Amino acid sequence: MVTVKPLADNNLLLRCATEQLGCPQFCSQGIKIPIYCFGTQYLINNGLFGGISNTSEEHSFLDSLLLAQWEERMLKGHFKYDITASEIKIIRGRRKFLAQLNNDWGMECFKDPEKLKMCHEEDTLVFDRTKHCEELLFCITNSDKADSELIPSAAVPNDAILIVINVNPVEYGHVFLVPHGFDSLYRFLDARFLEMVARVAVEMNNCSFRLFYNCPGHSRLYFQACYFPDLLPVEHMPVDILFDAGQAQTLSTSCNLSAWECGGYFLFRSRQEFDEVTEAALLKRLSTVSLDDEGFAAVKRLCCRIATKIAT
Repeated sequence: MVTVKPLADNNLLLRCATEQLGCPQFCSQGIKIPIYCFGTQYLINNGLFGGISNTSEEHSFLDSLLLAQWEERMLKGHFKYDITASEIKIIRGRRKFLAQLNNDWGMECFKDPEKLKMCHEEDTLVFDRTKHCEELLFCITNSDKADSELIPSAAVPNDAILIVINVNPVEYGHVFLVPHGFDSLYRFLDARFLEMVARVAVEMNNCSFRLFYNCPGHSRLYFQACYFPDLLPVEHMPVDILFDAGQAQTLSTSCNLSAWECGGYFLFRSRQEFDEVTEAALLKRLSTVSLDDEGFAAVKRLCCRIATKIAT
């Protein structure tokens, strides 16, 4: 038996993201932005999932484009706070968890239900060439040309990925990657967009770039990405294959930890909590959404049974 209990204010950042990207209706008419077009030659030479062959420290063009656009929005004051001013420390202990102190983290409106309602109406993904158009940096799409290229200004194409700043950034370069097609935002993930998102990480060719799926609801589909200067604690952990084929069942819980918290990167708004946090407290927090050894063994047996049924 696995027991999961909710943590106070555990999904505030998810709600912030939800409010910013809260509207599935997106009107792209009249909007012209930079379009980055994936070329076909890169896939032929490197393979999408075969690793990055370019080991030089030079920034890729896509990486430079994202950082330039993001930093421009930062200089224009489009973020709720300056993420570069946040204090970060390593928690003493074997796991080397990371903690960030950010007094401005989260949106002020969440303290009041009425303000929350107003935020839901105002902070939606409806770019009407006024406030929120500036939050849209550029979009990424596929092309039939051999080399990747940047079109400086063009209408938003169908079957594209919108790159949108997160106005409540967790780290430097924090953006949303939002699948878009036929004047609306996708609510379901398919193999085509999953491949495009994976290729974004490949063409970035930056070891600090982290791409993760952290979508809080079924009505809004998006990925997130940002830059972490060092490996996350979870990246130092050994891994093992659970199973390599078949379908998986999703367990529903009442507690939502963000992807970066699962990676060992925790945010705090209180100086006292930041100063007093211990590895034991963070492990306890992670345990509320983790399986114990017996529960994990049960999940492995269930997955193996499902895989066996599909194989036969």
